[in-house]
Amino acid sequence: MTTAGQDTATASGGAVPPGGGQWDVFISYAREDYIQAKDLHDALSGCVTAHGSAPRIYLDVSRTSGTPLGVDWQTFLEEALPRSRHVVALYSATYFDKPVCQWELHEAYKLNPPEGGRLIPLLIDPGAAAKVPYIVNRINWIPTTRPHWIEEVRRAVGLRTAGTRTTLRFDTAVAGAVVGHTLAPVSVTGSVPEGAPQWPADGTVTIGAEPADAELTGTLTVPVVRNRAVFADLAFRNAAAEVRLVTTAPGCEPATTGPFAVGAPEEPPSWNEPDRPVLAARGRPVFFPDGRALAVLDGRTLTVHTAEHEAAGVVELRDRPRLWARGRRLLAVADWSGRVVLAAPDGRVRAVDLPARTGARLTVPGALAFDADDTLYAGLWGGAVWRLTLDGAGPERVLEHRAGVQVLTADGEGLLVGGLDGRLTRYTAGRAGAEHTLEPMLLAMARTRGFVLAVGEQRIHRLDPAGGRLLQVAQPIGAVTAALPGEELTAIVDAAGHGVCFDAELAVRVGFHSVPGARPVAAARGGRLLVLAHPDGSHALVRDGRTTYVSRHPMTLSGDGERAAVSDGERILIVPPGELGGGGPVQGERA
Repeated sequence: MTTAGQDTATASGGAVPPGGGQWDVFISYAREDYIQAKDLHDALSGCVTAHGSAPRIYLDVSRTSGTPLGVDWQTFLEEALPRSRHVVALYSATYFDKPVCQWELHEAYKLNPPEGGRLIPLLIDPGAAAKVPYIVNRINWIPTTRPHWIEEVRRAVGLRTAGTRTTLRFDTAVAGAVVGHTLAPVSVTGSVPEGAPQWPADGTVTIGAEPADAELTGTLTVPVVRNRAVFADLAFRNAAAEVRLVTTAPGCEPATTGPFAVGAPEEPPSWNEPDRPVLAARGRPVFFPDGRALAVLDGRTLTVHTAEHEAAGVVELRDRPRLWARGRRLLAVADWSGRVVLAAPDGRVRAVDLPARTGARLTVPGALAFDADDTLYAGLWGGAVWRLTLDGAGPERVLEHRAGVQVLTADGEGLLVGGLDGRLTRYTAGRAGAEHTLEPMLLAMARTRGFVLAVGEQRIHRLDPAGGRLLQVAQPIGAVTAALPGEELTAIVDAAGHGVCFDAELAVRVGFHSVPGARPVAAARGGRLLVLAHPDGSHALVRDGRTTYVSRHPMTLSGDGERAAVSDGERILIVPPGELGGGGPVQGERA
């Protein structure tokens, strides 16, 4: 073993072998025999295991697989030897004079099963045969004087030549791409040579792009399922005249697609066709529940545009918007200062500044929720819950939840309040009742088909209000950073931009991938149509899980999916979503 300060040399590997807890081969050798040991290492490294992966070979002083710096070498060896499937000992004149080599040999002998096969002696010096200790003398060695000795070693340690490796293959050609648009699913299969073992079902495949500056995004490493790896959310960040996809997997021959172009984003739809609604407004559009009237927030000014596309009521926020909510007819928005605005599709608006609790300086709203009568409930981080109506008098404080309010729902029987302590409490006539423990970070809550769904950072919580039963399941993606609850589905996104839409039965309807920091702002058609807002201010239309249109300015959808409102920074165009790219209509959408 060639460890610093020692006279002998052994085996190869890092602190933890890549991809598992065992070495396939441990090479034990004296420092003077390093050249022969390295030659053996290189020859075996060109082979593959029975599963088609690259072998893990422990050879000290290897830059990629040697004993780590700063590690006690003897302790490391004591742990590496039992974790090695095979030990190849290089018998030479000097090997049996090295105490560490003698120790390694005896340890390997103790680990060798009665039927043998774990300790593989390799006689690299014929003169060393006379020095082989009695205890291991009965274990046959492989002399390097034989013409095909390397093949004997390869078979003894369970490796096969790389020529029988699985060959990767793209199932379909990629004809072209558009910046920001999700590619159609890319499928990769493995062609297994005759007589070779099947491609392991627990393997993974990785995909990339050449040149790299096209910046391929999405899930770039996926598992093999039934001899197939499917990449469902790939997209490019930059245009390129010629790009190729390249896929690799451990122990497999890689594959490359033919060249294709990544084009610039599509031109927006025409704004000049007759009878096409164009609003002379700038800002963020939000559809009312009727799917026809629009509220447009420009800075801190909220303007209602009726179904006839006429500007009606105007109201001012005091701060940045924090929360939005839809009732049966009304729309509500609350800003960070505690101002709440109620708006109707006919242009009626009302702004209410919620009072701070005595002694408190902040009136940050934690949640907004409408009941079936379009009465709005606003819960504050400070704990107060206020009731507001469009045509009523001042706000009415209906209860004080001491733990503060993160999420809130309302129905005819009372309120469900999720506090900053992660507990969910039912209130009836202002009195606290049943409680359920959820989790510290709650992002959204809504009623869906008789259930209440609360989206937490780590879990989804489904409560049956009638029976009081609580079901909690782990998030199907990473830690959630944004959620959009709805009557039919809930859309969630994690920090990496992975997202899903699921229903009241917690069944995932659609999966999608966007840029890190994306958040859902509108959804329709059971999640088959979705609008995501990106951190840079751009918005993307996602159809059937694929991004098919990207706008540099705000965009939204009506709840029925019949209309999309797209801004160019100065005006807002209302068009069918089908005109925003993506081919044919989704299920239930008019052609």
